Amino acid sequence: MSEVELDSTYVPDEGFESFPLGSVQIDLPGLLTIANVPVEGQSVSFRVDWIDGVGVRPTAITVTSTRGEEVTSTDLRNVNAKNLYRAAIVKHVTYQRMFLVDGEEWDGKIMRESPLRLPDDVLEKLRLQGPRYATLSYVVDMYMFADSIGLAPALYVQQMFATEHLDPLPRTTATKWIKKARDMGLFEEWFEHGDD
Repeated sequence: MSEVELDSTYVPDEGFESFPLGSVQIDLPGLLTIANVPVEGQSVSFRVDWIDGVGVRPTAITVTSTRGEEVTSTDLRNVNAKNLYRAAIVKHVTYQRMFLVDGEEWDGKIMRESPLRLPDDVLEKLRLQGPRYATLSYVVDMYMFADSIGLAPALYVQQMFATEHLDPLPRTTATKWIKKARDMGLFEEWFEHGDD
């Protein structure tokens, strides 16, 4: 899956709370700032918080000139707020899950550029072992996280299984794995884990 590389920072407010979303955690409320968007010399900032019944969403958006220049209505219209926010926020969450892949324990806290993206070798092993507990746990984590930030959850699951050598998970496979995870009660486990 190709990801847009964004120069972003996330600073939780003083007195923030660590908000669990199953195995994913984010400190809320906070300020997400993306540099050089919509153009070089400007930044976009999002106030981020939990909205009951909706999920983690921006509650305010600010476009700022880092060069002291005017911000015009055209600049404001050029901000694709929804996609920009979603692309950047995933870099500022913590993913904590232990996986058993091919008999080896893998600690989900050791991450690369995206805290949610597993290393390619682990993703490939999960795909090869098919709809087992570890694979389906990752499916549920990605599904519920995507849902909580307003992404299409099944599509996100498909994309998160893409590697340098593998295309995204086929839609029918993702749908079957999501259904199997539901049938196994893993979505209920996710909600219980989020209440810890």
